[in-house]
Amino acid sequence: MNAFLPPLVIDVRVREEGRRVFWMWLPVVLLWPLLFVLLALALLVAVVLDLALWLGGAPFHRVTAALLGSLRVLSAVRGTRVRVDSDTTYIRVNIY
Repeated sequence: MNAFLPPLVIDVRVREEGRRVFWMWLPVVLLWPLLFVLLALALLVAVVLDLALWLGGAPFHRVTAALLGSLRVLSAVRGTRVRVDSDTTYIRVNIY
């Protein structure tokens, strides 16, 4: 079930030599209601567009599949961890 959920939280940490650690916690889960409304509208438009293209005889009418595929890519971002280290700086980004 968790395989199709968008990210919940993005955790960003940056540390430079001689400075304090910059840490930011972004609760992406708070954007889910807005994402749900936009997704419902986009799916409605995509289905109508696919139907119009299909009735018009267009060879390519897969707008809905492309939209759902982009949601799969968004869901696949969960679990991503980025770590960049140098002599004076480190950056860590975790997406939960």
